[in-house]
Amino acid sequence: MGAAKENLENIITKVNQNEKAQAVFVTNVAGKDVNWKMSFQFNLSNEDPFYLSINDRKGILSNGTKLDADIVMTGDPEAIVRICNGKGDFTHAISREQITVERGKVMDVVRLTRAITVALKSK
Repeated sequence: MGAAKENLENIITKVNQNEKAQAVFVTNVAGKDVNWKMSFQFNLSNEDPFYLSINDRKGILSNGTKLDADIVMTGDPEAIVRICNGKGDFTHAISREQITVERGKVMDVVRLTRAITVALKSK
Protein backbone atom coordinates (compact mmCIF):
# COMPACT_ATOMS: atom_id res chain seq x y z
CA MET A 1 0.00 0.00 0.00
CA GLY A 2 1.30 3.44 -0.92
CA ALA A 3 1.83 6.22 1.60
CA ALA A 4 -1.01 8.33 0.19
CA LYS A 5 -3.56 5.53 0.46
CA GLU A 6 -2.35 4.55 3.93
CA ASN A 7 -2.61 8.12 5.22
CA LEU A 8 -6.00 8.65 3.58
CA GLU A 9 -7.24 5.38 5.06
CA ASN A 10 -6.21 6.55 8.55
CA ILE A 11 -7.96 9.90 8.21
CA ILE A 12 -11.11 8.37 6.71
CA THR A 13 -11.29 6.06 9.74
CA LYS A 14 -11.28 9.21 11.91
CA VAL A 15 -13.93 10.84 9.71
CA ASN A 16 -16.11 7.73 10.01
CA GLN A 17 -15.90 7.97 13.82
CA ASN A 18 -16.67 11.69 14.03
CA GLU A 19 -20.27 12.91 13.75
CA LYS A 20 -19.25 16.49 12.91
CA ALA A 21 -17.01 15.28 10.09
CA GLN A 22 -19.77 13.00 8.82
CA ALA A 23 -22.20 15.93 8.85
CA VAL A 24 -20.12 17.49 6.05
CA PHE A 25 -21.45 14.69 3.83
CA VAL A 26 -25.08 15.85 4.23
CA THR A 27 -26.74 18.41 1.96
CA ASN A 28 -30.05 20.08 2.68
CA VAL A 29 -32.19 19.98 -0.43
CA ALA A 30 -35.59 21.70 -0.21
CA GLY A 31 -35.65 21.29 3.57
CA LYS A 32 -34.69 17.62 3.51
CA ASP A 33 -31.28 16.23 4.49
CA VAL A 34 -29.74 14.14 1.73
CA ASN A 35 -26.67 11.99 2.32
CA TRP A 36 -23.86 12.71 -0.11
CA LYS A 37 -23.04 9.86 -2.48
CA MET A 38 -19.70 10.48 -4.16
CA SER A 39 -16.65 8.59 -5.37
CA PHE A 40 -13.09 9.85 -5.73
CA GLN A 41 -10.58 8.04 -7.93
CA PHE A 42 -6.90 8.60 -7.08
CA ASN A 43 -4.41 7.92 -9.88
CA LEU A 44 -1.23 9.13 -8.21
CA SER A 45 2.35 8.97 -9.45
CA ASN A 46 4.21 5.81 -8.43
CA GLU A 47 1.20 4.39 -6.53
CA ASP A 48 -1.38 1.79 -7.43
CA PRO A 49 -4.77 3.37 -8.19
CA PHE A 50 -7.37 3.45 -5.44
CA TYR A 51 -10.69 5.10 -4.80
CA LEU A 52 -12.78 6.52 -1.98
CA SER A 53 -16.53 5.93 -1.95
CA ILE A 54 -18.71 8.04 0.31
CA ASN A 55 -22.20 6.80 1.04
CA ASP A 56 -24.46 7.12 4.09
CA ARG A 57 -21.97 9.53 5.70
CA LYS A 58 -19.17 6.93 5.66
CA GLY A 59 -16.06 6.62 3.53
CA ILE A 60 -14.62 3.35 2.25
CA LEU A 61 -11.26 3.05 0.50
CA SER A 62 -10.79 0.36 -2.15
CA ASN A 63 -7.95 -0.74 -4.40
CA GLY A 64 -8.23 -0.39 -8.15
CA THR A 65 -9.99 1.85 -10.60
CA LYS A 66 -13.62 2.95 -10.37
CA LEU A 67 -14.44 3.77 -13.98
CA ASP A 68 -17.56 5.75 -13.11
CA ALA A 69 -15.95 7.81 -10.31
CA ASP A 70 -17.46 11.27 -9.86
CA ILE A 71 -14.04 12.82 -9.23
CA VAL A 72 -10.76 11.69 -10.79
CA MET A 73 -7.53 13.10 -9.37
CA THR A 74 -3.94 12.65 -10.47
CA GLY A 75 -0.69 13.98 -9.12
CA ASP A 76 1.86 13.80 -6.34
CA PRO A 77 1.06 11.30 -3.57
CA GLU A 78 3.03 13.45 -1.11
CA ALA A 79 0.37 16.15 -1.46
CA ILE A 80 -2.23 13.65 -0.18
CA VAL A 81 0.06 12.69 2.72
CA ARG A 82 0.43 16.37 3.69
CA ILE A 83 -3.34 16.92 3.50
CA CYS A 84 -4.01 13.90 5.71
CA ASN A 85 -1.49 15.18 8.25
CA GLY A 86 -3.06 18.65 8.41
CA LYS A 87 -0.17 20.32 6.57
CA GLY A 88 -2.16 21.43 3.56
CA ASP A 89 -5.46 21.04 1.79
CA PHE A 90 -6.75 20.10 -1.63
CA THR A 91 -7.30 23.74 -2.59
CA HIS A 92 -3.62 24.57 -2.18
CA ALA A 93 -2.48 21.28 -3.74
CA ILE A 94 -4.64 21.98 -6.79
CA SER A 95 -3.54 25.62 -7.11
CA ARG A 96 0.11 24.52 -6.88
CA GLU A 97 -0.58 21.86 -9.52
CA GLN A 98 0.48 19.06 -7.16
CA ILE A 99 -2.98 17.54 -7.66
CA THR A 100 -5.05 17.80 -10.82
CA VAL A 101 -8.79 17.22 -10.94
CA GLU A 102 -9.20 15.40 -14.25
CA ARG A 103 -12.95 14.93 -13.89
CA GLY A 104 -15.55 16.35 -11.53
CA LYS A 105 -16.08 19.50 -9.53
CA VAL A 106 -13.35 21.06 -7.44
CA MET A 107 -16.03 22.14 -4.92
CA ASP A 108 -16.71 18.47 -4.16
CA VAL A 109 -12.99 18.01 -3.47
CA VAL A 110 -13.14 21.02 -1.13
CA ARG A 111 -15.98 19.34 0.74
CA LEU A 112 -13.77 16.31 1.32
CA THR A 113 -11.11 18.68 2.68
CA ARG A 114 -13.65 20.06 5.17
CA ALA A 115 -14.44 16.59 6.50
CA ILE A 116 -10.72 15.81 6.86
CA THR A 117 -10.12 19.13 8.64
CA VAL A 118 -12.93 18.52 11.12
CA ALA A 119 -11.58 15.04 11.89
CA LEU A 120 -8.03 16.38 12.37
CA LYS A 121 -9.15 19.19 14.70
CA SER A 122 -10.98 16.82 17.03
CA LYS A 123 -7.94 14.77 18.06
